[in-house]
Amino acid sequence: MPLTDTNARVVTAADLAVEGRRVASAVAGWPTFAAGPRRTHLPLLSRLPRHPDCVLVAGCQRSGTTMLTRVIARSAGFHALGITRDDELDAALALCGAIDLPVGPRYCFQTTYLNDRFAEYAQLEPGQRLVWVVRNPYSVVRSMVYNWRRFALDELFEQCGRPAMEASPLSRPKRRWPFGLRAIEKACWAYVGKSSQLLQLPSIVPPGRLLVVDYDELARAPSVHLPAVFDFVGEPFDPAYVETVRGDHGARAGTLSAGERSLVDAIALETYQKCCRARLGERAA
Repeated sequence: MPLTDTNARVVTAADLAVEGRRVASAVAGWPTFAAGPRRTHLPLLSRLPRHPDCVLVAGCQRSGTTMLTRVIARSAGFHALGITRDDELDAALALCGAIDLPVGPRYCFQTTYLNDRFAEYAQLEPGQRLVWVVRNPYSVVRSMVYNWRRFALDELFEQCGRPAMEASPLSRPKRRWPFGLRAIEKACWAYVGKSSQLLQLPSIVPPGRLLVVDYDELARAPSVHLPAVFDFVGEPFDPAYVETVRGDHGARAGTLSAGERSLVDAIALETYQKCCRARLGERAA
């Protein structure tokens, strides 16, 4: 039976490990989540009001959101979940109401999975914060194509990429026959559709509740950029947190072929540049 808002169970701190096994067996992964809570069209953030001081971390998938979520969630002022083996699935289950987490601890939830439901960020309360991560399209697209499950790429493309592609003058039918779009094309359009949501967030998220972080800058100089993240979420910064930031993997983008880089340039680069300008504008504000 698909998990919905009606069969939520309150999870105490003492039985999170046991609950993790139950949830893992009920929700085998994202395909099950897609067939259950997402398909019901009930709000995916219905339990957000239970956690009035939580932090949400989002952005385009494969942009470093998991890393940043873990840095925040494992810091002194937060309670890490660890319900299943997937941090983001933990967040999805808790925020849609499949599990009601204990009220009191402060949580950091990874919410990149919202995809086409990102308008739900409008319900952010005064004490809640959203950190949106931006990353260069070469690294993101390469990771989507070569280091990601096909279901995840197909889902993101259908929910965010295809609408962006169909609305773009760059869309051309000639490469879709006879086998459909190549994975790299799906990844480019998925990047465009998901990343461009940042451009709409200022009209959705109330002022003062959104911070945009450049992953590449953070990874290169965490001691410079990580304190600003903790200042934004309202927690003291410990220099030891710098050690939990993974090194910059941007060099992997260099393994794209010339043709692949050309495709990224043609489809996704402009969106990245717009996101960078939006980030600078958000800083200035």
